[in-house]
Amino acid sequence: MQNALALGISMAYILAVIFVSGIIAKLKKGSTEFTRKFVHILVGNWVFIVPFFTDLWAVVLIPFIFIIVNSLSLKYKLISSMERNDDSLGTVYYAVAMFFLSGTGFLLNWMMLPFIGLLTMAYGDGLAAIIGKRWGKKRPFSFAPEKSLLGFFTVALSCLIVSFAVMMYFNTHLNADAAFSRSVLSLIAISAVNGVFAGFTELTGKRGCDNLSLPIGSGLLASFLYYHGSIEFALYLLAAVLLLYIAYRKKSLTEDGIVAAVLTAATLYTFGGIWVGISLLVFFVFGSISSKLKNERKQQGELIQEAGGKRNWKQVLCNSLPATVLVWLSVFIKSQSDMFTLLAFAVFAAACADTFSSELGMLCRGRVFNIINGKSLPRGLSGGVSLCGFFAGITGSALIALCALPGFGIRGFAVTLSLGFFGSLIDSVLGSTIQRKYRGINGLLQDKASYKGEIPAAGLQFVTNNTVNLLSLFIVALTGTLIFIGTPL
Repeated sequence: MQNALALGISMAYILAVIFVSGIIAKLKKGSTEFTRKFVHILVGNWVFIVPFFTDLWAVVLIPFIFIIVNSLSLKYKLISSMERNDDSLGTVYYAVAMFFLSGTGFLLNWMMLPFIGLLTMAYGDGLAAIIGKRWGKKRPFSFAPEKSLLGFFTVALSCLIVSFAVMMYFNTHLNADAAFSRSVLSLIAISAVNGVFAGFTELTGKRGCDNLSLPIGSGLLASFLYYHGSIEFALYLLAAVLLLYIAYRKKSLTEDGIVAAVLTAATLYTFGGIWVGISLLVFFVFGSISSKLKNERKQQGELIQEAGGKRNWKQVLCNSLPATVLVWLSVFIKSQSDMFTLLAFAVFAAACADTFSSELGMLCRGRVFNIINGKSLPRGLSGGVSLCGFFAGITGSALIALCALPGFGIRGFAVTLSLGFFGSLIDSVLGSTIQRKYRGINGLLQDKASYKGEIPAAGLQFVTNNTVNLLSLFIVALTGTLIFIGTPL
């Protein structure tokens, strides 16, 4: 009965907001930024109904319905008062964020998670669009020329206020477990960090992506710091941010890549522990160094590879998403938490092995051959391997396997090393068989297209190098799970 009542109130409230916005749009003779942000801000207040739900299905039903409704509205302009005349997916991302935050907060019993995330998006992003466009004159961000300094501060300050108010309330009234009680000073510090992160995250959003990255990012970071915050965690995040800043200054990382990397690092530390978090930093540092090493052979090989350049959020996720999924599983399936944690090391070992095999292998002399049929291949072509690359891959895998030693001993080292090298082999197999390749002007296959819109001569058109990386790491995770599930580690 309580769920039914909460669902009824939720639907009535959201439909009322949409109805009123439609009236305003008619009075103003069309959808405006005001009507869109009217819906944006008020719909976020739905989060105040979330605590009244008692079952997971009921919590996520309303967001799920509006993922479908907003998708249809985007295509057919059903709710014109909240749509822009562009290809932005912002309204759909908004509903997805509601779904993820409300469901995850319910499962983890972190009720501040949806409150901080959704209210930051509703008020921070909503007010920034109105205030920034009206009064924001300074636009100092070269990567976000349409966004103002005033808008950045609006988001940052809104997130700070929301984070502090929500954490203060839950800290004072709803925490029966004293272990989660935080001092006012620590709440201010967490809120300030989260505010800066939220402001930067909003700047990086394109085509409405900030409606996904801002609420999920701000909600998760604040919750991680509140429930798992410590001096060690703070030092780890500081080290991660410094490394990311250095990479950014050296033009190795994009702005949205920073956001994805910070959230990944915080997630891995929170659910996987310090050594899983360190394995990410080790992979990032040594992978970046290996990519910077150059000689004539490597430069020649890079000419036929897909465009490298800065790592964006896609590259970050393709190399870290499987490990992130594993540490989340360790939280929800506690009986297998050790296995999932160890496999997170194995995923990074595979990523590091593949990076070393590719980057260091191209530096060496010797024959490059197809891993499937043994035929000679041009240096740098996906699917090509060499003896030097094999040894480099084993070295990269061993480097990450060292991080597994403190928690899992020699057995953990051996498992991580083996699965890591196995992952690099799988990456080469997928690169040889399904990764798209093009015909160069010399008639030979290459990973890089010669011109925009070129049809691949081999492989699947939608399978890029990033896709292969993601698939191979998930195969490592799945293989390890099938081998070690139910086995004490």
